Amino acid sequence: MNDPNGFPGEGRKRRRVPGTGAAPSFSAARGAALVALAVIVGIVLLNAIDDGNDGQVGDGGSTSTTTTTVFVVGGPSTTTTTKAPPRPPAEVSVRVFNSGGAAGSAGTLTNTLKAKGYKTLVATNGAARTGTVVYAIPTATPECTTLATLVPGSKVQPMPDPAPPGSEGADCVVLIGS
Repeated sequence: MNDPNGFPGEGRKRRRVPGTGAAPSFSAARGAALVALAVIVGIVLLNAIDDGNDGQVGDGGSTSTTTTTVFVVGGPSTTTTTKAPPRPPAEVSVRVFNSGGAAGSAGTLTNTLKAKGYKTLVATNGAARTGTVVYAIPTATPECTTLATLVPGSKVQPMPDPAPPGSEGADCVVLIGS
């Protein structure tokens, strides 16, 4: 339709074609919002299908770690690694050997560790040595390190191969030397 003055095309409303004319920044923002929504939906779905197993996956040893990676849309990602906490004393077995210390020192330390909640094995005599050491099996190093704080002058070391005779079944072996 023409306007009353007879000029063609004037007075007519212009029609906009749908989907054109959107600003590029709006399209980028819309894309980022869709990616964020997809991440949120993914997290919700993973939680919905989780079997509820609260335990560790793998061998469950005390050296297990948990790694969490967080991706932020439009930002840097972060990764955090945490170690599983040491087992409580009631789950740690200890054998104390008197290897040149004062008479009765292995029995005294065994009673002290038992009072602190450790699962103690019978104290016994061992081969003579200089200095006190706490040997740790590979899966009990954090626990034996904690135990060593209760043994004056001790150093934590990996369990030797072969292990001291009589140390079978112990997570930590204490040799009280002279």
